[in-house]
Amino acid sequence: MTIDNMPRRRQAPKAGMLRIAPLMAIPELLQEFGVRPEPLIESCGIAPGDFDNPENLVPYVRAAALIKAGAQATGCPHFGLLLGQRGGASSLGAVGFLMRNAPDVGTALGDLVANLDLHERGANAFMEVAGDMAAIGYEITEKGVAGSDEVYETALAIGWKILHALCGPDWRPVEVMFRRDRPADVGVYERFFKAPVHFNAERNCLRFAAACLTRPISQADPLLRRHFEQYLSDLRRHADAGFHDEAYLAIFARLGSSRLTLNALAAELSLHPRTLNRRLETAGTSFRELYNKARHDLACQLLCDTRSSLKEIARMLGYSNASAFNRAFVAWEGISPAAWRKK
Repeated sequence: MTIDNMPRRRQAPKAGMLRIAPLMAIPELLQEFGVRPEPLIESCGIAPGDFDNPENLVPYVRAAALIKAGAQATGCPHFGLLLGQRGGASSLGAVGFLMRNAPDVGTALGDLVANLDLHERGANAFMEVAGDMAAIGYEITEKGVAGSDEVYETALAIGWKILHALCGPDWRPVEVMFRRDRPADVGVYERFFKAPVHFNAERNCLRFAAACLTRPISQADPLLRRHFEQYLSDLRRHADAGFHDEAYLAIFARLGSSRLTLNALAAELSLHPRTLNRRLETAGTSFRELYNKARHDLACQLLCDTRSSLKEIARMLGYSNASAFNRAFVAWEGISPAAWRKK
């Protein structure tokens, strides 16, 4: 990769949009299964011509629908996994090239978490370190996404490819976690990830030894990194993402990992708490309003996507008990979470 052929994308994705790059292998993959790509792509509201340029933007919900449609049309329940296997850091465009030129793995993953919104605006990446274990994961934030199981497969497979490239051929995750139900054939997942794979988990993530975070990245170029940093800085300056969205995504990403406070959010966003309050007020919202919205949105996802008990969901959302969660949910939806789940 040279400075001359650096990505030339002129605008960041708007809310609900995604760079088509991670989907670029879909036409070829469909053909390998004997499925004509164009009719299927068009049926999901995407123009086949959008695949001509990896920087083209498509709606996140349509991209997810296409991956799900690919699984149905081919009869391959792990279609998303196959798609992700053909991706890697280059699927993330400039963000991926910034990562590949980071001094170490921890910095590269920090780049991913901090800049994923310049690649897509329908999901969020998170990284956690606890003792000798680290985790990198992916969480859909866009509403109305059909095909979340397939999307998570694609995302974690791409994450595996990225970490394998950054850490070297000897790298393996300790375990892989999926929120989806256990599929009929677990072996295909374990053979790809080369690790135990767990289903009906709380989060979608790869867990690995935290010691990997200090590994230097071979052939990283500091000069290229500075240029990509400037490129992304310019892109962010012109992005339309308001502070409301930025704060909401930061809150959503931390749900389930700790009881979030305004001070903790301020630290996450590198702001003084008073400055955070002022910016939220200017954006027409407040910490409590965004915190409740994130809890509401994640509660609905967990009720739909998992078999977790109401007590477990209440704990993940930071409620003291299931009764407190039940009262909050009734205030949001007008019915209990148990009744909403049955609907």
